[in-house]
Amino acid sequence: MTNAALARLDELAAEDWTRDDTVDRLRGLYEYRRRRLSTRAGLDEDEGYEERSLAYQRMLRELIEAQRGAIIRLRNDGSISNNVMHRIERDLDLEDSRLEI
Repeated sequence: MTNAALARLDELAAEDWTRDDTVDRLRGLYEYRRRRLSTRAGLDEDEGYEERSLAYQRMLRELIEAQRGAIIRLRNDGSISNNVMHRIERDLDLEDSRLEI
């Protein structure tokens, strides 16, 4: 799956509408994911990918929790409605669920 994404990214990199910095960022993300999954499958030697991945997930979860606290405060002070808070919470939930990929 990651190899397919990287192959498609190579194709898209030649398109006029893509940005080099975005392509580089996505390439790094998918290369890292490929190495991590390969290590999990026992195909490559573990070079700390899993440990770094867990630390990254922990950091992002901390940021998600900070955002959750902020939207609750915004709702409590009347800056946003319950509906807006719930929509944002759903986005944060989805972001959190993607961390394990």
